[in-house]
Amino acid sequence: MKKKLISIFLIIFSLVLKVQAASFERSFYTEPKYDENGLSIIETQLIKTTNKFYIYAQKDWYQKLEPIQKQELDNKLNEITNIFEYQFYPKITSLLTTEEIPGVDNDPRLIVVLEKIRKEAGGYTRSIDSLPKSMVYNSNEGQIIFLNAEAVLKNSSSVSLYYLAHEFTHLITLKVKPKIEVWVAELLSEFSATLLNNDFSPSLTKKRALQFFPINNLNFNLWQEKGSDYGRVYLMALYLKEQFSEEIFKDILFSSKDNILALEEALKKRGVDIDDFFLNFLIANILNDCSVDKKYCYQDENLKDFTTLTNSYYLPLTGESTMAVTDSILKWEGKWQKIQGGNNILKLKFTLPEELKIKKIPYILIDVNGKKYLNFMDFQGSNVQEITLVDFGSKYQSLIFIPYLGKDALEGRVYYYSWEAKTMPKNSSNEEQIKQELLNQINVLKRKIALLQQQLSYLLTKKQSPYCSTFSRDLSYGMISEEVKCLQIFLKNLGPEIYPEGLVTGYFGPLTLKAVQRYQKQKGIIATGYFGPLTRLMANQELLK
Repeated sequence: MKKKLISIFLIIFSLVLKVQAASFERSFYTEPKYDENGLSIIETQLIKTTNKFYIYAQKDWYQKLEPIQKQELDNKLNEITNIFEYQFYPKITSLLTTEEIPGVDNDPRLIVVLEKIRKEAGGYTRSIDSLPKSMVYNSNEGQIIFLNAEAVLKNSSSVSLYYLAHEFTHLITLKVKPKIEVWVAELLSEFSATLLNNDFSPSLTKKRALQFFPINNLNFNLWQEKGSDYGRVYLMALYLKEQFSEEIFKDILFSSKDNILALEEALKKRGVDIDDFFLNFLIANILNDCSVDKKYCYQDENLKDFTTLTNSYYLPLTGESTMAVTDSILKWEGKWQKIQGGNNILKLKFTLPEELKIKKIPYILIDVNGKKYLNFMDFQGSNVQEITLVDFGSKYQSLIFIPYLGKDALEGRVYYYSWEAKTMPKNSSNEEQIKQELLNQINVLKRKIALLQQQLSYLLTKKQSPYCSTFSRDLSYGMISEEVKCLQIFLKNLGPEIYPEGLVTGYFGPLTLKAVQRYQKQKGIIATGYFGPLTRLMANQELLK
Protein backbone atom coordinates (compact mmCIF):
# COMPACT_ATOMS: atom_id res chain seq x y z
CA MET A 1 0.00 0.00 0.00
CA LYS A 2 2.86 2.34 0.85
CA LYS A 3 4.55 1.67 -2.50
CA LYS A 4 1.26 2.34 -4.29
CA LEU A 5 0.86 5.71 -2.53
CA ILE A 6 4.44 6.65 -3.44
CA SER A 7 3.76 5.79 -7.09
CA ILE A 8 0.59 7.90 -7.13
CA PHE A 9 2.49 10.76 -5.51
CA LEU A 10 5.24 10.58 -8.16
CA ILE A 11 2.68 10.61 -10.96
CA ILE A 12 0.94 13.65 -9.48
CA PHE A 13 4.30 15.39 -8.94
CA SER A 14 5.27 14.69 -12.55
CA LEU A 15 2.00 16.15 -13.79
CA VAL A 16 2.54 19.24 -11.69
CA LEU A 17 5.98 19.69 -13.24
CA LYS A 18 4.49 19.36 -16.72
CA VAL A 19 1.85 21.97 -15.94
CA GLN A 20 4.61 24.29 -14.70
CA ALA A 21 6.64 23.61 -17.86
CA ALA A 22 3.70 24.59 -20.02
CA SER A 23 2.14 27.42 -18.01
CA PHE A 24 -1.43 28.32 -18.85
CA GLU A 25 -0.46 31.98 -19.23
CA ARG A 26 2.88 33.20 -20.55
CA SER A 27 4.60 36.29 -21.86
CA PHE A 28 6.60 36.02 -25.07
CA TYR A 29 9.10 38.42 -26.56
CA THR A 30 8.26 39.13 -30.20
CA GLU A 31 9.72 40.82 -33.27
CA PRO A 32 8.19 44.34 -33.38
CA LYS A 33 8.75 44.56 -37.15
CA TYR A 34 6.28 41.69 -37.63
CA ASP A 35 3.83 42.46 -34.82
CA GLU A 36 0.65 44.24 -35.98
CA ASN A 37 1.05 46.91 -33.30
CA GLY A 38 4.85 46.93 -33.13
CA LEU A 39 4.88 45.18 -29.75
CA SER A 40 8.03 43.57 -28.36
CA ILE A 41 6.20 41.48 -25.76
CA ILE A 42 2.74 39.90 -25.73
CA GLU A 43 0.59 38.08 -23.17
CA THR A 44 -0.69 34.65 -24.20
CA GLN A 45 -2.68 31.69 -22.93
CA LEU A 46 -2.22 28.01 -23.66
CA ILE A 47 -5.04 26.76 -25.92
CA LYS A 48 -3.82 23.33 -27.05
CA THR A 49 -1.32 20.64 -26.08
CA THR A 50 -0.51 17.72 -28.40
CA ASN A 51 2.20 15.09 -28.63
CA LYS A 52 4.41 17.60 -30.43
CA PHE A 53 3.08 21.06 -29.60
CA TYR A 54 2.25 23.62 -26.99
CA ILE A 55 0.09 26.15 -28.80
CA TYR A 56 -0.41 29.57 -27.24
CA ALA A 57 -2.64 32.39 -28.48
CA GLN A 58 -2.36 36.11 -27.85
CA LYS A 59 -4.88 36.76 -25.05
CA ASP A 60 -6.43 40.00 -26.26
CA TRP A 61 -7.05 38.36 -29.65
CA TYR A 62 -8.23 34.95 -28.49
CA GLN A 63 -10.59 36.19 -25.78
CA LYS A 64 -12.50 38.30 -28.31
CA LEU A 65 -13.33 35.30 -30.46
CA GLU A 66 -16.89 33.97 -30.52
CA PRO A 67 -17.37 30.40 -29.21
CA ILE A 68 -18.01 29.17 -32.74
CA GLN A 69 -14.73 30.77 -33.92
CA LYS A 70 -12.84 29.12 -31.08
CA GLN A 71 -14.29 25.77 -32.06
CA GLU A 72 -13.38 26.37 -35.71
CA LEU A 73 -9.84 27.30 -34.69
CA ASP A 74 -9.55 24.20 -32.53
CA ASN A 75 -10.68 21.98 -35.42
CA LYS A 76 -8.11 23.53 -37.74
CA LEU A 77 -5.32 23.15 -35.17
CA ASN A 78 -6.25 19.48 -34.73
CA GLU A 79 -5.93 18.91 -38.48
CA ILE A 80 -2.70 20.91 -38.80
CA THR A 81 -0.90 19.29 -35.88
CA ASN A 82 -2.03 15.78 -36.84
CA ILE A 83 -0.69 16.07 -40.42
CA PHE A 84 2.49 17.77 -39.23
CA GLU A 85 3.25 15.23 -36.50
CA TYR A 86 2.59 12.06 -38.49
CA GLN A 87 3.50 13.08 -42.05
CA PHE A 88 5.71 16.13 -42.38
CA TYR A 89 7.83 15.93 -39.21
CA PRO A 90 9.25 12.43 -39.87
CA LYS A 91 9.81 13.26 -43.55
CA ILE A 92 11.80 16.48 -43.06
CA THR A 93 13.76 15.31 -39.98
CA SER A 94 14.79 12.08 -41.67
CA LEU A 95 16.15 14.10 -44.63
CA LEU A 96 17.75 16.99 -42.74
CA THR A 97 17.91 16.65 -38.95
CA THR A 98 15.81 17.40 -35.87
CA GLU A 99 15.19 20.81 -34.37
CA GLU A 100 16.71 22.09 -31.12
CA ILE A 101 14.67 20.89 -28.11
CA PRO A 102 13.00 24.13 -27.06
CA GLY A 103 11.19 23.31 -23.82
CA VAL A 104 12.04 22.91 -20.14
CA ASP A 105 13.49 19.65 -18.77
CA ASN A 106 14.05 18.36 -22.32
CA ASP A 107 10.34 18.56 -23.12
CA PRO A 108 10.24 17.58 -26.82
CA ARG A 109 7.20 19.69 -27.67
CA LEU A 110 7.47 22.61 -30.05
CA ILE A 111 6.13 26.00 -28.96
CA VAL A 112 3.81 27.76 -31.40
CA VAL A 113 2.41 31.22 -30.65
CA LEU A 114 -0.60 32.62 -32.52
CA GLU A 115 0.13 36.33 -32.67
CA LYS A 116 -1.50 39.36 -34.27
CA ILE A 117 1.03 39.69 -37.10
CA ARG A 118 0.98 42.07 -40.06
CA LYS A 119 -1.30 40.83 -42.86
CA GLU A 120 1.49 40.27 -45.38
CA ALA A 121 3.47 37.97 -43.05
CA GLY A 122 2.42 34.39 -42.37
CA GLY A 123 4.84 33.83 -39.51
CA TYR A 124 8.41 34.01 -38.30
CA THR A 125 10.86 32.17 -36.09
CA ARG A 126 12.70 33.64 -33.16
CA SER A 127 15.53 31.98 -31.26
CA ILE A 128 16.98 32.93 -27.90
CA ASP A 129 20.15 34.03 -29.71
CA SER A 130 18.23 36.87 -31.37
CA LEU A 131 17.15 38.41 -28.05
CA PRO A 132 19.10 41.17 -26.27
CA LYS A 133 20.78 39.82 -23.15
CA SER A 134 18.60 42.07 -20.99
CA MET A 135 15.51 40.26 -22.32
CA VAL A 136 16.71 36.70 -21.72
CA TYR A 137 15.27 36.08 -18.28
CA ASN A 138 14.82 32.30 -18.14
CA SER A 139 15.42 29.10 -20.06
CA ASN A 140 11.80 28.95 -21.25
CA GLU A 141 12.63 31.41 -24.03
CA GLY A 142 13.92 28.89 -26.53
CA GLN A 143 13.21 28.57 -30.24
CA ILE A 144 9.63 29.52 -30.97
CA ILE A 145 7.40 29.61 -34.04
CA PHE A 146 5.08 32.61 -34.30
CA LEU A 147 2.15 32.27 -36.71
CA ASN A 148 -0.31 34.87 -37.95
CA ALA A 149 -3.35 34.28 -35.74
CA GLU A 150 -5.90 35.74 -38.18
CA ALA A 151 -4.42 33.79 -41.09
CA VAL A 152 -4.66 30.50 -39.17
CA LEU A 153 -8.30 31.23 -38.33
CA LYS A 154 -9.41 32.38 -41.79
CA ASN A 155 -7.26 30.35 -44.21
CA SER A 156 -7.51 26.66 -44.99
CA SER A 157 -5.55 24.25 -42.80
CA SER A 158 -3.18 23.45 -45.70
CA VAL A 159 -2.12 27.11 -45.95
CA SER A 160 -1.31 27.26 -42.23
CA LEU A 161 0.48 23.93 -42.54
CA TYR A 162 2.74 25.49 -45.18
CA TYR A 163 3.68 28.36 -42.86
CA LEU A 164 4.27 25.95 -39.99
CA ALA A 165 6.49 23.72 -42.15
CA HIS A 166 8.40 26.75 -43.46
CA GLU A 167 9.12 28.12 -39.99
CA PHE A 168 9.89 24.69 -38.54
CA THR A 169 12.66 24.30 -41.12
CA HIS A 170 14.06 27.61 -39.92
CA LEU A 171 14.37 26.02 -36.44
CA ILE A 172 16.43 23.20 -37.94
CA THR A 173 18.58 25.67 -39.87
CA LEU A 174 19.17 27.77 -36.74
CA LYS A 175 20.41 24.66 -34.96
CA VAL A 176 22.85 23.60 -37.69
CA LYS A 177 23.88 27.01 -39.10
CA PRO A 178 23.14 29.89 -36.67
CA LYS A 179 24.89 32.39 -38.98
CA ILE A 180 23.49 31.22 -42.31
CA GLU A 181 22.72 33.90 -44.90
CA VAL A 182 19.02 34.71 -45.08
CA TRP A 183 18.43 33.71 -48.71
CA VAL A 184 20.03 30.27 -48.20
CA ALA A 185 17.87 29.69 -45.11
CA GLU A 186 14.77 30.73 -47.08
CA LEU A 187 15.77 28.40 -49.91
CA LEU A 188 15.82 25.47 -47.46
CA SER A 189 12.49 26.47 -45.89
CA GLU A 190 10.77 26.88 -49.26
CA PHE A 191 12.14 23.50 -50.32
CA SER A 192 10.69 21.83 -47.22
CA ALA A 193 7.28 23.27 -48.08
CA THR A 194 7.40 21.41 -51.42
CA LEU A 195 7.49 18.13 -49.47
CA LEU A 196 3.98 18.71 -48.09
CA ASN A 197 2.42 17.90 -51.48
CA ASN A 198 -1.13 18.76 -50.33
CA ASP A 199 -4.07 20.53 -51.96
CA PHE A 200 -2.38 23.91 -51.38
CA SER A 201 0.81 22.96 -53.27
CA PRO A 202 -0.41 23.83 -56.80
CA SER A 203 -1.76 27.18 -55.56
CA LEU A 204 1.51 27.93 -53.77
CA THR A 205 3.54 27.09 -56.88
CA LYS A 206 1.38 29.37 -59.02
CA LYS A 207 1.56 32.14 -56.42
CA ARG A 208 5.35 31.97 -56.26
CA ALA A 209 5.55 31.94 -60.07
CA LEU A 210 3.44 35.11 -60.20
CA GLN A 211 5.75 36.73 -57.63
CA PHE A 212 8.76 35.72 -59.72
CA PHE A 213 7.28 36.75 -63.08
CA PRO A 214 7.79 40.56 -62.96
CA ILE A 215 11.57 40.19 -62.41
CA ASN A 216 13.69 41.02 -65.48
CA ASN A 217 17.00 40.72 -63.68
CA LEU A 218 18.02 38.42 -60.88
CA ASN A 219 20.77 38.75 -58.27
CA PHE A 220 21.15 35.30 -56.73
CA ASN A 221 22.98 36.58 -53.65
CA LEU A 222 20.59 39.43 -52.73
CA TRP A 223 17.68 39.23 -50.26
CA GLN A 224 15.28 42.14 -49.70
CA GLU A 225 12.36 40.22 -48.15
CA LYS A 226 10.08 40.96 -51.10
CA GLY A 227 7.54 38.64 -52.66
CA SER A 228 9.85 38.32 -55.66
CA ASP A 229 12.58 37.00 -53.35
CA TYR A 230 10.30 34.23 -52.09
CA GLY A 231 9.25 33.52 -55.68
CA ARG A 232 12.90 33.19 -56.68
CA VAL A 233 13.96 30.80 -53.90
CA TYR A 234 10.80 28.69 -54.24
CA LEU A 235 11.29 28.17 -57.98
CA MET A 236 15.00 27.54 -57.45
CA ALA A 237 14.17 24.97 -54.76
CA LEU A 238 11.83 23.18 -57.20
CA TYR A 239 14.46 23.35 -59.93
CA LEU A 240 17.19 21.97 -57.63
CA LYS A 241 14.89 19.20 -56.46
CA GLU A 242 14.03 18.21 -60.05
CA GLN A 243 17.62 18.34 -61.27
CA PHE A 244 19.46 16.73 -58.34
CA SER A 245 16.87 15.14 -55.95
CA GLU A 246 16.12 16.12 -52.36
CA GLU A 247 19.53 15.06 -51.05
CA ILE A 248 21.17 18.25 -52.34
CA PHE A 249 19.39 20.29 -49.64
CA LYS A 250 20.96 18.17 -46.93
CA ASP A 251 24.36 18.88 -48.48
CA ILE A 252 23.58 22.61 -48.55
CA LEU A 253 22.56 22.57 -44.89
CA PHE A 254 25.63 20.62 -43.74
CA SER A 255 28.11 22.42 -45.97
CA SER A 256 31.09 24.07 -44.26
CA LYS A 257 29.89 27.43 -45.68
CA ASP A 258 27.06 29.70 -44.51
CA ASN A 259 26.44 31.59 -47.73
CA ILE A 260 26.15 31.08 -51.48
CA LEU A 261 29.28 28.91 -51.30
CA ALA A 262 27.18 26.29 -49.48
CA LEU A 263 25.27 25.82 -52.72
CA GLU A 264 28.54 25.81 -54.65
CA GLU A 265 29.89 22.98 -52.46
CA ALA A 266 26.72 20.92 -52.89
CA LEU A 267 26.81 21.38 -56.68
CA LYS A 268 30.54 20.64 -56.89
CA LYS A 269 29.88 17.33 -55.13
CA ARG A 270 27.70 16.48 -58.14
CA GLY A 271 30.27 17.63 -60.69
CA VAL A 272 28.36 20.83 -61.54
CA ASP A 273 29.89 24.31 -61.67
CA ILE A 274 27.80 26.92 -59.86
CA ASP A 275 28.02 29.36 -62.79
CA ASP A 276 26.73 26.69 -65.17
CA PHE A 277 23.89 25.94 -62.75
CA PHE A 278 22.81 29.58 -62.44
CA LEU A 279 23.05 30.08 -66.20
CA ASN A 280 20.94 26.96 -66.81
CA PHE A 281 18.38 28.22 -64.28
CA LEU A 282 18.22 31.58 -66.06
CA ILE A 283 17.71 29.81 -69.40
CA ALA A 284 15.04 27.49 -67.93
CA ASN A 285 12.94 30.46 -66.85
CA ILE A 286 12.74 31.69 -70.46
CA LEU A 287 13.06 28.56 -72.59
CA ASN A 288 11.26 26.08 -70.27
CA ASP A 289 11.39 23.30 -72.84
CA CYS A 290 12.33 19.78 -71.72
CA SER A 291 12.57 18.61 -75.34
CA VAL A 292 15.69 20.79 -75.76
CA ASP A 293 17.29 19.57 -72.53
CA LYS A 294 15.93 18.68 -69.09
CA LYS A 295 18.25 21.24 -67.51
CA TYR A 296 16.38 23.98 -69.39
CA CYS A 297 12.88 23.34 -68.01
CA TYR A 298 10.60 22.73 -65.05
CA GLN A 299 9.01 19.30 -64.80
CA ASP A 300 6.27 20.50 -62.43
CA GLU A 301 2.96 20.53 -64.32
CA ASN A 302 1.97 23.81 -62.67
CA LEU A 303 4.92 25.52 -64.38
CA LYS A 304 4.67 23.94 -67.84
CA ASP A 305 3.67 27.25 -69.48
CA PHE A 306 5.74 29.52 -67.24
CA THR A 307 8.22 32.05 -68.58
CA THR A 308 9.47 35.12 -66.78
CA LEU A 309 9.33 38.78 -67.79
CA THR A 310 12.10 40.43 -69.83
CA ASN A 311 13.45 43.94 -70.21
CA SER A 312 12.31 44.74 -73.77
CA TYR A 313 13.84 46.97 -76.46
CA TYR A 314 11.82 47.88 -79.56
CA LEU A 315 13.29 48.58 -82.99
CA PRO A 316 11.52 50.45 -85.83
CA LEU A 317 9.63 48.21 -88.24
CA THR A 318 10.83 50.03 -91.37
CA GLY A 319 14.11 51.37 -92.68
CA GLU A 320 17.53 51.08 -91.07
CA SER A 321 18.04 51.72 -87.38
CA THR A 322 20.73 51.37 -84.74
CA MET A 323 20.33 51.01 -81.00
CA ALA A 324 23.37 51.25 -78.71
CA VAL A 325 23.07 50.31 -75.02
CA THR A 326 25.54 50.43 -72.15
CA ASP A 327 24.45 48.41 -69.14
CA SER A 328 25.83 47.42 -65.74
CA ILE A 329 25.96 44.06 -63.99
CA LEU A 330 27.05 42.80 -60.55
CA LYS A 331 28.55 39.56 -59.32
CA TRP A 332 25.98 36.72 -59.18
CA GLU A 333 23.57 38.70 -61.36
CA GLY A 334 21.74 37.60 -64.51
CA LYS A 335 19.45 39.56 -66.83
CA TRP A 336 16.77 38.71 -69.37
CA GLN A 337 16.79 41.22 -72.24
CA LYS A 338 14.61 41.11 -75.33
CA ILE A 339 14.82 42.77 -78.75
CA GLN A 340 11.66 43.07 -80.85
CA GLY A 341 10.74 44.79 -84.11
CA GLY A 342 13.23 45.30 -86.91
CA ASN A 343 13.04 44.79 -90.63
CA ASN A 344 14.42 41.49 -91.99
CA ILE A 345 18.10 41.73 -91.00
CA LEU A 346 19.31 42.12 -87.40
CA LYS A 347 22.95 42.43 -86.38
CA LEU A 348 23.70 42.20 -82.66
CA LYS A 349 27.20 43.09 -81.46
CA PHE A 350 28.43 42.64 -77.89
CA THR A 351 31.54 44.32 -76.50
CA LEU A 352 32.80 43.19 -73.10
CA PRO A 353 35.65 44.88 -71.20
CA GLU A 354 38.64 42.64 -70.51
CA GLU A 355 37.94 42.67 -66.75
CA LEU A 356 34.37 41.40 -67.26
CA LYS A 357 34.64 37.65 -66.75
CA ILE A 358 31.76 36.45 -68.92
CA LYS A 359 32.58 33.32 -70.91
CA LYS A 360 29.35 33.00 -72.86
CA ILE A 361 25.99 34.68 -73.31
CA PRO A 362 23.00 32.50 -74.22
CA TYR A 363 20.48 33.86 -76.67
CA ILE A 364 17.04 32.53 -77.57
CA LEU A 365 15.45 33.22 -80.95
CA ILE A 366 11.64 33.01 -80.97
CA ASP A 367 9.76 32.54 -84.24
CA VAL A 368 6.25 33.82 -85.04
CA ASN A 369 4.74 30.51 -83.88
CA GLY A 370 6.40 30.79 -80.47
CA LYS A 371 9.03 28.08 -81.10
CA LYS A 372 12.31 28.85 -79.33
CA TYR A 373 15.87 28.21 -80.53
CA LEU A 374 18.77 28.30 -78.07
CA ASN A 375 22.35 29.25 -78.95
CA PHE A 376 25.38 30.88 -77.30
CA MET A 377 27.83 33.69 -77.99
CA ASP A 378 31.30 32.47 -76.98
CA PHE A 379 33.61 35.14 -75.47
CA GLN A 380 36.52 32.89 -74.48
CA GLY A 381 38.49 33.75 -77.60
CA SER A 382 37.51 37.40 -77.95
CA ASN A 383 35.66 40.02 -75.94
CA VAL A 384 33.76 41.17 -79.04
CA GLN A 385 31.11 38.92 -80.59
CA GLU A 386 28.53 39.52 -83.30
CA ILE A 387 25.59 37.55 -84.64
CA THR A 388 23.54 38.21 -87.78
CA LEU A 389 19.92 37.09 -88.15
CA VAL A 390 17.92 37.11 -91.38
CA ASP A 391 14.10 37.40 -91.55
CA PHE A 392 13.96 39.07 -88.14
CA GLY A 393 10.63 40.80 -87.66
CA SER A 394 8.89 38.50 -90.13
CA LYS A 395 9.91 34.87 -89.54
CA TYR A 396 11.31 35.63 -86.07
CA GLN A 397 9.42 37.84 -83.63
CA SER A 398 12.04 38.42 -80.93
CA LEU A 399 15.52 37.69 -79.59
CA ILE A 400 16.26 37.23 -75.88
CA PHE A 401 19.82 37.28 -74.55
CA ILE A 402 20.91 36.52 -71.00
CA PRO A 403 24.15 38.09 -69.70
CA TYR A 404 25.25 36.57 -66.36
CA LEU A 405 28.26 37.41 -64.19
CA GLY A 406 29.46 34.73 -61.81
CA LYS A 407 32.03 33.72 -59.25
CA ASP A 408 35.11 35.21 -60.97
CA ALA A 409 33.88 38.79 -60.49
CA LEU A 410 34.74 41.03 -57.55
CA GLU A 411 32.12 41.39 -54.81
CA GLY A 412 30.48 44.83 -54.72
CA ARG A 413 32.04 46.08 -57.96
CA VAL A 414 29.81 47.40 -60.74
CA TYR A 415 30.83 46.15 -64.20
CA TYR A 416 29.77 47.74 -67.50
CA TYR A 417 29.29 46.22 -70.95
CA SER A 418 27.73 47.44 -74.19
CA TRP A 419 25.75 46.02 -77.06
CA GLU A 420 24.54 47.37 -80.37
CA ALA A 421 21.54 46.23 -82.39
CA LYS A 422 21.36 47.25 -86.04
CA THR A 423 18.49 46.52 -88.41
CA MET A 424 18.32 46.90 -92.17
CA PRO A 425 15.94 45.90 -94.95
CA LYS A 426 16.77 42.96 -97.19
CA ASN A 427 18.29 43.89 -100.58
CA SER A 428 20.96 42.47 -102.90
CA SER A 429 23.74 44.58 -101.37
CA ASN A 430 22.82 43.62 -97.81
CA GLU A 431 22.32 39.99 -98.75
CA GLU A 432 25.84 39.80 -100.19
CA GLN A 433 27.24 41.43 -97.07
CA ILE A 434 25.30 39.04 -94.81
CA LYS A 435 26.42 36.07 -96.90
CA GLN A 436 30.04 37.09 -96.43
CA GLU A 437 29.57 37.59 -92.69
CA LEU A 438 27.96 34.19 -92.36
CA LEU A 439 30.84 32.63 -94.27
CA ASN A 440 33.25 34.37 -91.90
CA GLN A 441 31.32 32.96 -88.93
CA ILE A 442 31.47 29.49 -90.48
CA ASN A 443 35.23 29.84 -90.94
CA VAL A 444 35.64 30.84 -87.31
CA LEU A 445 33.64 27.78 -86.25
CA LYS A 446 35.76 25.58 -88.53
CA ARG A 447 38.94 26.91 -86.88
CA LYS A 448 37.50 26.19 -83.45
CA ILE A 449 36.56 22.68 -84.52
CA ALA A 450 40.07 22.16 -85.88
CA LEU A 451 41.55 23.32 -82.55
CA LEU A 452 39.27 20.94 -80.66
CA GLN A 453 40.28 18.10 -82.96
CA GLN A 454 43.95 18.91 -82.34
CA GLN A 455 43.29 18.90 -78.60
CA LEU A 456 41.52 15.55 -78.83
CA SER A 457 44.37 14.12 -80.87
CA TYR A 458 46.85 15.39 -78.29
CA LEU A 459 44.91 13.80 -75.44
CA LEU A 460 44.57 10.49 -77.27
CA THR A 461 48.26 10.25 -78.16
CA LYS A 462 49.34 11.64 -74.74
CA LYS A 463 52.05 13.85 -76.18
CA GLN A 464 54.51 15.26 -73.68
CA SER A 465 54.62 18.68 -75.29
CA PRO A 466 51.87 21.07 -74.15
CA TYR A 467 48.72 21.58 -76.22
CA CYS A 468 48.32 25.27 -77.04
CA SER A 469 44.93 26.64 -78.03
CA THR A 470 44.40 30.03 -76.39
CA PHE A 471 45.90 31.77 -73.38
CA SER A 472 43.61 32.00 -70.36
CA ARG A 473 45.85 33.71 -67.80
CA ASP A 474 48.61 36.30 -67.49
CA LEU A 475 52.27 35.17 -67.64
CA SER A 476 55.27 36.99 -66.25
CA TYR A 477 59.04 36.83 -65.73
CA GLY A 478 60.18 34.00 -63.45
CA MET A 479 57.17 31.70 -63.97
CA ILE A 480 57.57 28.01 -64.77
CA SER A 481 54.53 26.26 -66.28
CA GLU A 482 53.10 24.37 -69.23
CA GLU A 483 51.41 27.57 -70.38
CA VAL A 484 54.81 29.27 -70.57
CA LYS A 485 55.80 26.46 -72.94
CA CYS A 486 52.72 27.34 -75.01
CA LEU A 487 53.82 30.98 -75.07
CA GLN A 488 57.32 30.00 -76.21
CA ILE A 489 55.88 27.79 -78.98
CA PHE A 490 53.66 30.69 -80.06
CA LEU A 491 56.59 33.12 -80.13
CA LYS A 492 58.81 30.62 -81.94
CA ASN A 493 56.18 30.17 -84.66
CA LEU A 494 56.19 33.94 -85.27
CA GLY A 495 59.70 33.65 -86.65
CA PRO A 496 63.31 34.47 -85.73
CA GLU A 497 62.65 38.24 -85.77
CA ILE A 498 60.51 37.74 -82.63
CA TYR A 499 62.16 34.76 -80.90
CA PRO A 500 65.48 33.95 -82.57
CA GLU A 501 66.54 31.49 -79.88
CA GLY A 502 63.32 29.45 -80.20
CA LEU A 503 63.84 27.64 -76.89
CA VAL A 504 60.81 25.81 -75.40
CA THR A 505 61.70 25.18 -71.75
CA GLY A 506 58.63 26.26 -69.77
CA TYR A 507 60.76 28.86 -67.93
CA PHE A 508 59.85 32.54 -68.45
CA GLY A 509 63.41 33.86 -68.46
CA PRO A 510 65.28 36.79 -70.07
CA LEU A 511 65.05 35.39 -73.61
CA THR A 512 61.28 34.91 -73.37
CA LEU A 513 60.93 38.38 -71.82
CA LYS A 514 62.73 39.97 -74.78
CA ALA A 515 60.67 37.95 -77.25
CA VAL A 516 57.42 39.17 -75.62
CA GLN A 517 58.74 42.77 -75.76
CA ARG A 518 59.47 42.39 -79.50
CA TYR A 519 55.98 41.04 -80.08
CA GLN A 520 54.40 43.88 -78.07
CA LYS A 521 56.41 46.47 -80.02
CA GLN A 522 55.26 44.88 -83.28
CA LYS A 523 51.62 45.15 -82.15
CA GLY A 524 51.90 48.72 -80.86
CA ILE A 525 51.61 47.68 -77.21
CA ILE A 526 53.83 49.17 -74.49
CA ALA A 527 56.80 46.79 -74.45
CA THR A 528 56.93 45.76 -70.78
CA GLY A 529 57.54 42.05 -71.39
CA TYR A 530 54.52 41.24 -69.20
CA PHE A 531 52.15 38.89 -71.03
CA GLY A 532 48.98 40.55 -69.70
CA PRO A 533 45.33 40.96 -70.84
CA LEU A 534 45.97 43.14 -73.91
CA THR A 535 48.87 41.03 -75.15
CA ARG A 536 46.88 37.85 -74.52
CA LEU A 537 43.98 39.23 -76.52
CA MET A 538 46.26 39.91 -79.50
CA ALA A 539 47.84 36.47 -79.24
CA ASN A 540 44.50 34.68 -78.90
CA GLN A 541 43.14 36.47 -81.95
CA GLU A 542 46.11 35.25 -83.95
CA LEU A 543 45.70 31.70 -82.68
CA LEU A 544 42.06 31.68 -83.81
CA LYS A 545 42.83 32.93 -87.33
